[in-house]
This record gives sequence, C-alpha cells and structure tokens, in this order.
Amino acid sequence: MLEPRDACYTAGCNCAPGLTSVTPQIPSSLPPNASVKPGSADNPEPRQPGGERILLVDDEAVLRRLARTILLRQGYNVIEASGPVEALELATAQPDSVDLILADVMMPGMRGWEMVERLRVSQPKARVLYMSGYVGELESAADKVRPLLEKPFRPRDLVEEVRRVLDAT
Repeated sequence: MLEPRDACYTAGCNCAPGLTSVTPQIPSSLPPNASVKPGSADNPEPRQPGGERILLVDDEAVLRRLARTILLRQGYNVIEASGPVEALELATAQPDSVDLILADVMMPGMRGWEMVERLRVSQPKARVLYMSGYVGELESAADKVRPLLEKPFRPRDLVEEVRRVLDAT
C-alpha cells in the first residue's frame, strides 16, 4: 500500500491574494511492492457513487488540474473554470446544471463569495464548498466562506469534504 511519504503536496504563496502556487510532488513510479487498495487513504471511495456535476473554479492551473483529476477518479462530472468570468459564462450557458460549486476564495477580479452570489442566478440549487490558502486572512469574511477547505489539502480531504457538502440536507 502507498504510504503518506510516497507523495506530498506543497504550497507556497506570493504576497498578493489570488497568486497561490501549488506544486504536486508525486513519485513517477510506485515502489516495487506497492499496491493501492480501493478505499485506502490513498484511493478513497465516496460513500455513494459520484456522478454529480461540479463547477471547479480556481485561478491556479496546477491546483485546478490536480483537484479535477482527484474528482474525476471518484466519478464526478467536473467543469473547470480558470476564474470568475469564465465560471459565470459556463453557468449561464447551462442553467441549473451544477450540483456543487467548488470555488477558490481569493481570485483576481472577484472574490469567491461574490462570484457565488452571481452564480446563484443560474445555479440556484448548487451547493458550495470554498477553498483557500489564506485562511488566516479571511476573518472578516468568515461568515461568507463556509464550508471552507484549507489549501493545501490531501486528496482524501477533498473527496470527503465534497461528499459531505453534497450529502448535507
């Protein structure tokens, strides 16, 4: 089985909000006797099948691709947007088609909660999960960005939090 030491995710941030850089460090090959078991910490299975449609909005391309890959492997349908403007265009083109908006909080041009307010017009039933590497700086907006997944996150944390938000009543 893969151990936590076999892969890690690091994040560094520039001083300006919305400029987080994430560098995944994943081994190019598995150790000789390694295996990934379904349902293990390295390959979590959701409690119920995926299939829900997720609008993933993050201005950091590496993190967006990483999150997309994790979610696709769990069976989710993922629509990517590199920022608020693109997300609004995608959501407007397909009204009421998104089950979950997974949004970065600090993006250039518009904060995540402002984008979600605008997305509500075309996606009124969508649940929301925010993510941010600037958790300490969000005190003044804490009530606007809940639930919140802190970056960097482990694949398992992302999968569990997405499932928890989708299952919430």
